[in-house]
Amino acid sequence: MLNPNMNYPYPIIRVSEEDYRSTVFKGELVVNLQPDSYLVRPAFEINNAGIVALIEEGKLTYAVEIQSPATWYRKLFPVKGNNPIRLEPATVHERVELTPCIVATTSIPGFTNGDFEVEYQGMTFDINAGDVIAIGEIRTFDALYQDDIIKNGTSPVTIARGETAKEISCDFSGSLIEITLPADQHDRYLECGFKPEKYKALNAVLSIPALVEAIGIIANDVNYPNQPSGLESKAWYKTIVVNLKRVAENKEDKYRQLLDKPFASAELLLGNNYAATLQYLSLVE
Repeated sequence: MLNPNMNYPYPIIRVSEEDYRSTVFKGELVVNLQPDSYLVRPAFEINNAGIVALIEEGKLTYAVEIQSPATWYRKLFPVKGNNPIRLEPATVHERVELTPCIVATTSIPGFTNGDFEVEYQGMTFDINAGDVIAIGEIRTFDALYQDDIIKNGTSPVTIARGETAKEISCDFSGSLIEITLPADQHDRYLECGFKPEKYKALNAVLSIPALVEAIGIIANDVNYPNQPSGLESKAWYKTIVVNLKRVAENKEDKYRQLLDKPFASAELLLGNNYAATLQYLSLVE
């Protein structure tokens, strides 16, 4: 396993200047959830002409080490031209670690670089195939098995009919968030549902408030980990978390900002539903 904090027997390029005077490794990674996989999109850059030349010669390569402790999965993926990496959902689960790096593809005897720190100036090192030359910042994301997530664009909210219900209610204990309507209101809901132009308005009336409450539950779990909701295993919960983290590009600070704004985040999850609703309502006489 690659470790950015480990001391190596030769200079290593990191995210900030350390063994090299001015060389840093920018190993940006974005994970996108696809219907059948996870797509890891790299954006790698290095500001060292000597290292770039070795990459172009094929002696070094950009790469990503992907590790999923829950499934004992670990693999090094070479990266060329910042082409994306596709991960099968069955291979990873729960916390997944991604480490951007540059590794040697062949032995490089007498390796040196003009940007070495003063203490390494004039020194040479024999690099073996597989040796790491640069390590970037570790990224993480939460992966779900295929059966754990609501797929194919299905809403995490479902509408049920309550024959004896007197008022609307919302239940978060199942795989889907279940909104129960009194029988007469459910009849009106079905009448609206047969008209596609009213779908967005129905989302605004019913789904958005439910998603706001759901995001609030998730935010409380994050902010108060000692008082968990116990709903973390539900498909709706996992689906919302994955999609919010995707919007946040798997950056923890951005993810927390989305949790702190549940109304705006709920609209994001439904593709800014309010805009289509306002457009529809503006046409109603």
